[in-house]
Amino acid sequence: MLGVLATLALGAGLIALFAWSPWKDPTDVEWLGSYRAWSDGVGASLQSGLVIAQAECESTFDDEVGEPAQELLKPVAAAARRGCAAATPAGWPKGKAEVVRALVDAHDDVLPPRRRPDLAAIARSGVGVQADVYCWQPEGWAPFFEQYAIVRGGEETSLKGIADSARSRIDLDPDVCAALRWYLRRARPDALSYENFELAQGLMVLTHQAEHIKAPTASEAEVECDAVQQVRPLARANGWDGTYAAKLASQAWELGYRQLPPPFRSPACRDGGRLDRSPRSSAWP
Repeated sequence: MLGVLATLALGAGLIALFAWSPWKDPTDVEWLGSYRAWSDGVGASLQSGLVIAQAECESTFDDEVGEPAQELLKPVAAAARRGCAAATPAGWPKGKAEVVRALVDAHDDVLPPRRRPDLAAIARSGVGVQADVYCWQPEGWAPFFEQYAIVRGGEETSLKGIADSARSRIDLDPDVCAALRWYLRRARPDALSYENFELAQGLMVLTHQAEHIKAPTASEAEVECDAVQQVRPLARANGWDGTYAAKLASQAWELGYRQLPPPFRSPACRDGGRLDRSPRSSAWP
């Protein structure tokens, strides 16, 4: 009996050891968290004036991040490592953009989003940019956006869309695409329906991303201020009367813009302010 108990104890100990084992492959979330910590650290060092050689950069990547266990993330790891070839204050953000691009492409291959020329026409009409717009399926967007939020972090991930200015590409949350169906059908939701705000928000998200493509170096606050001012003219261009256009613009302002975190708002975004696109008009936004 004592021998059996000893054997069971030893077996339990080995199970606990391997459950704790530091050699256990990291999950996708853990690996992406390690990548972001490493990337942020290198970026901060570069901004402080530290010179980092490519070999040193690659060595720290291997030590602090390493190869992901998931096949899906291997192209992301390769893009991250390639960024070491341009470890400078100007080059590092471009390398990070390549990592995001690799993440988009990896998920795109698993469950391709649908290209939407009809939504691209809205971006072209409102902002004047020629972009490819893609609507993701819910089962594809959820796992992708979870990982994207880790890589990018911050409040940007609350905007329900992504712009890639280098490829003139916009990727949208499926809820945004669903809300924009009202615009495409030239149909209004019920007067008291929350869908009116969702429509206004959808127009803001789409034009926000289009503004990023038009002006890649513009701040989030500048881009968002432009986007909220696009709602009224887009509504009018869709054949809706001034009263309804004003209602959508008001909801975009009160329930959308004013609820955003500080990095996306500006004191200059007001009637007559520096970011007012129509300073001669008293209609706002």
